[in-house]
Amino acid sequence: MKIGIPVWNGFVSSVFDFAHQLLVVDVQDRQETNRLEVSLEQQPGPQRVAKLVDLGVDVLLCGAVSRPLASVLAASNIEVIPFVSGPVDEVLNAYLNGRLAEPRFLQPGCWPGARRRFCRGWGRGRGHGWRGGRR
Repeated sequence: MKIGIPVWNGFVSSVFDFAHQLLVVDVQDRQETNRLEVSLEQQPGPQRVAKLVDLGVDVLLCGAVSRPLASVLAASNIEVIPFVSGPVDEVLNAYLNGRLAEPRFLQPGCWPGARRRFCRGWGRGRGHGWRGGRR
């Protein structure tokens, strides 16, 4: 599985649509096997999604994401887990250990049910029914 995380100064970027860097982490049996940083500068939404598809990203852990871009991600079969906040390594560890639903990883201003509503609404990719842990 490959996990994509937009990064800003060591933290999850607050908005995927405008992130300049993406961390791609290969994971096998809940263990990181490789990581790669990729530039996203000057790329509009559809090109960002195409880059994630080319990199083989299965899951995107991100802050906010626009509805149009979330729809393109879902259509590309990339699971989106939005409204994530915190230091990248802590967020990755929490995801791998089923603890991402903890309030400290929720983006400021979001309520605890925001992720569930996102998954049931317009982002009906593999994220539909996400419960806060790894697949």
